[in-house]
Amino acid sequence: MARSISEIKKEMTAAFIKQRAVIENYGLDTRKTFDQQFSAVSIESVLFYVFAFAVWTVEVLFDKHSAEVDARIEQLEPHTLRWYVNKVKAFMYGRKLVEDADYYDTSGMNQTDIDALRVVKYAVATEDSTVVYIKVAGQKNGQPCLLPDSQFKALRSYVNTIKDAGVSVVLRNEAADLIQINLVVYYDPTLMNSRGELADGTSPVRDVVQNVITNLPFNGMYRNTDLLAAIKEIPAVVVVDIDSTSGGIRAKARTAPDYSQVVGYNRPYSGYYEVNALNVNYKEYKAVEQ
Repeated sequence: MARSISEIKKEMTAAFIKQRAVIENYGLDTRKTFDQQFSAVSIESVLFYVFAFAVWTVEVLFDKHSAEVDARIEQLEPHTLRWYVNKVKAFMYGRKLVEDADYYDTSGMNQTDIDALRVVKYAVATEDSTVVYIKVAGQKNGQPCLLPDSQFKALRSYVNTIKDAGVSVVLRNEAADLIQINLVVYYDPTLMNSRGELADGTSPVRDVVQNVITNLPFNGMYRNTDLLAAIKEIPAVVVVDIDSTSGGIRAKARTAPDYSQVVGYNRPYSGYYEVNALNVNYKEYKAVEQ
């Protein structure tokens, strides 16, 4: 990354005033800096600025060249899962690809316009038995969502155009997996009431559950231990556990007929979850049995 002009000039002048000949000829004080002994409009200061500007220009050009080389390498990197993910995210709904190419002509478009047409906000690719599977999702209110049929059909046509010959690609555009959560929480009665509410009326357990589920990375793994650990961080919660007598924690893809018990962990078929039911059995924690 290019240094600033002032940084370059400072390094040059610092080396300059350390030279014995310079110290003797200028009568410099070795305890002082260049700026303390030379005026900003002196010929020496002006010359060092010009030299620093030239060096800065070269460094900026090298940075741009490096970025261009990286971009070229990225474009010439087929047959990788990352390449497919980047290409899917680069899809622009309502635009045509450059003829005989796998990219769009975005000249005359600003970044806001480009981002608005790039409807695929989430994507992840995996491979199994020579088939590339790509989960995709749009975005609504900052969360993943199902792509409309029109957008998904256009995306599928785009992928068939840009994919490598002979490679089978399966796109997956699904509504959020449903998850049902049943918990038992032993609370501190001095901080929380039997409805799970604090003195300010908030329900922290429900808030934490929602945050854990919605903040999972796209296609991220849900873990029971992570959820319980997050709830245990609430000061009013003394003990928290999965309420297996009420069904425990269960999840299912929208197209699946039945829920499956989540034992330990689960990865969403669609790539993300929606909390379909949250039941918390609040019990007062008694340190001493009466």
